[in-house]
Amino acid sequence: MTELPSSLDDRVALHHALGEPTRLRIVDALQLSDRSPKQLVELTGVPTNLLAFHLNVLEDAGVIQRGPSQGDARRRYVRLRTERLAGLTDPRPLPGAVEHVVFVCTANSARSQLAAQLWQARTGRPALSAGTEPAPQVHPLALAVAERHSLDLADAVPRRYSELEIEPDLVVSVCDRAHESDLDIDAPTLHWSVPDPADGGPDGFAAVFELLSERIDRLARAVVAV
Repeated sequence: MTELPSSLDDRVALHHALGEPTRLRIVDALQLSDRSPKQLVELTGVPTNLLAFHLNVLEDAGVIQRGPSQGDARRRYVRLRTERLAGLTDPRPLPGAVEHVVFVCTANSARSQLAAQLWQARTGRPALSAGTEPAPQVHPLALAVAERHSLDLADAVPRRYSELEIEPDLVVSVCDRAHESDLDIDAPTLHWSVPDPADGGPDGFAAVFELLSERIDRLARAVVAV
């Protein structure tokens, strides 16, 4: 079972262990290969006794593991516990279960439509999108970038947030204007400052899709399913 930092104190200890140049060099040296202490001395340029101190700090924090060789038992190897480092950048879980997510932007013609489709595709959970000032139709370049990534926006129609008939468990604004508007939201909210792709042509829409994709993946790791 993967061990992840589960408390603030634990994460502080991990940051302390990594917040020193020599220890970071040790971690870098172990990213792709287990090393012997002798190799780490050569790679870091620190004397043996100082290396032992830094290895103790990293081991106490659970960042590394030391063990004997299964060949020559006189040798020891240092292994990086990458599962511990993953927890430093993973988002903290959101409180409560989330079933219905609503993504909101100004026109509901691109960003929020793409975000809702991405959410459903990545998580299998329902999502809606809406706007503060809905456009007449979904932007053609949003339709194109969605199709390239096997998402279907063919029947999507922009709608106003106030017209939604559900009570969302989470509202995510994906543009600054929507975030700064006076939406009547009785739900937890998050904000992503995603640039408007309307003037950026196909490249602008592609860049926004990639940004939304990354943010959706991070949000999915923080959401508790019903």
